[in-house]
Amino acid sequence: MKTLVIGYGSIGRRHARNARRLGHEVVLLRHGGHDSNPDGLREYYDFDEVLASEGCIDTAVVCSPTSGHLDDVAALVERGIPFLLEKPPAVDLSATRRMRQLLERPGAPRYDIAFNMRYYPPLRFIRHRLSDLGRVYCAQVWAGAYLPDWRPGVDYRTTSSARAELGGGVHVELVHEIDYILWFFGMPVSVFATVRRISDLEITTQDLCSAVLLYEDGMTVELHLDYLSRKRIRGCRVIARDATLEWDMSAGHVGCVTDGSPYGDLQFSLDPGYDFNNTYVEELAHFTRVVDEGAAPAVDIHTALNAMMVLDAINASSLSGRCVGLAEMQAEQEVPA
Repeated sequence: MKTLVIGYGSIGRRHARNARRLGHEVVLLRHGGHDSNPDGLREYYDFDEVLASEGCIDTAVVCSPTSGHLDDVAALVERGIPFLLEKPPAVDLSATRRMRQLLERPGAPRYDIAFNMRYYPPLRFIRHRLSDLGRVYCAQVWAGAYLPDWRPGVDYRTTSSARAELGGGVHVELVHEIDYILWFFGMPVSVFATVRRISDLEITTQDLCSAVLLYEDGMTVELHLDYLSRKRIRGCRVIARDATLEWDMSAGHVGCVTDGSPYGDLQFSLDPGYDFNNTYVEELAHFTRVVDEGAAPAVDIHTALNAMMVLDAINASSLSGRCVGLAEMQAEQEVPA
């Protein structure tokens, strides 16, 4: 299988190496500045050049900056090339809706959207066992890391995380947390949030997001995201009628307590030496099954649109200082393209 990797930043390099690990022949399409190519892959600078030189491309992985996703997907749809699209799907809700229209065309190629945290064993364990907790009253979800330390050897100021024109921002970069909230609990009815740049980091994006997602049954989810924490933090807590469950990524452990005692069969620990890159390998392997066997995508464009609606509501609430309802957004999504 010949796979075109579009974009060759840190995530592009990861996907390229994983694709080769799975036996794919990999070539590159690069839109921007052409840095080193440590993997020695053949590289091109526009789609026509790729096809003229390589002939048939079997699949593609879109790893370009978020601001370029819609154009790259349009080019792949036009050429009938199946693709795996890195999150978030597009730069904003409007662009994601235009992407949905492309993907709903008759004959559109198969695709999947890359939310690799869905392949992370602790989160899969929680998702599978949520029903054992009884009614969920509330949850807290958090993720934070100091952006200059995020990618060793990379000037953080040049990354899409730091540059608004490339579609960055802490709530966009960490949209995984929004995705798994929806995966666990479904869509909220309203959002109250603030998102802003508060630090002295040399960025043009927001570095702090605090949000409350409110659900129809009264449940709430508190979300905290930042580029500021000198200690990497990532995890969640679910407070339910019968138990309280907590995941700490740094410990690789899910714990659960009920009636003041550990709840034995709801404990989970990662195997020693677990490699987080496995989430990306499994994601790519599933995408291969989508293409070869007709498997359903792990995340389709409608699911991704839900995450983008929450992102849009976070932005709207932060600008207005008010709680923003999602019913109108959902109704618009359900209108046929």
